[in-house]
Amino acid sequence: MKTLYFMDMYYPSDTQELRQYCSVTPRDCHTPSLILLPHSSLEFIHGMYQDAFSQIHNPRRIVVMAPVHGQKFEDDASSSLFTFSSGDVMTPLGPVRIQAVDGVKVNDSYAEEEYAVELFYPYVAQSSPDSVVLPILTALESKEDIQALSRLIVRLKKEENDTVFIISGNFTQIGRSEEINQMARTLNELLENNAPLLDAAARKKISGCAYRMMEASRTAIQGHFRIIQARCGNYVGENLTSEADGRIWQVYGTKG
Repeated sequence: MKTLYFMDMYYPSDTQELRQYCSVTPRDCHTPSLILLPHSSLEFIHGMYQDAFSQIHNPRRIVVMAPVHGQKFEDDASSSLFTFSSGDVMTPLGPVRIQAVDGVKVNDSYAEEEYAVELFYPYVAQSSPDSVVLPILTALESKEDIQALSRLIVRLKKEENDTVFIISGNFTQIGRSEEINQMARTLNELLENNAPLLDAAARKKISGCAYRMMEASRTAIQGHFRIIQARCGNYVGENLTSEADGRIWQVYGTKG
């Protein structure tokens, strides 16, 4: 049985409190092909996760893509994509099946370093218990790395059409509130218009750990991306132009 590393850090270990965070009312709707969700303490973002999982109806597979925030391990210098070994993990809300991604380097050490994938386990156990989670940790640095992830997404979708892809990532900006909000407006425009993100990042108009994964998903998954909610600091709302003090934009949206 696999180990949980981040209880009491990013989500509560108290079963009742965790169950409240993960309580989902299924919606009669089409399951999105791609979902973008932020990573942070569930205290602040569980509403986004609840809404997302209300649209996920026990797909065969849930592919969770998350960034490697720190340095890659020395033996991984030539790789940009990693996965965890297959096995079960027991959450306070029940078991979750983990499946390694074929053709991707297995390194379970990232499970101890990166919390973004583990955040999803209680939600899968609670509302999508028949689904298998395929974790992909990304260390995307070049256009070639981004293209490699895009090709992998296409392959996984072809292998099993009943697959939901989730990007776990944030957008960041250092500066004054008006600069942060300008970045948010730019990000909103780029995502809504399916415009290239890499050029904007190169011009320092956007930043963060999500935009490279979003760029990889752009051609692999068809459809219009729709921003549902965003929050910055203690601000929660749909109006991206509102003044807010913060340095991290947490965006929730869907595509397909």
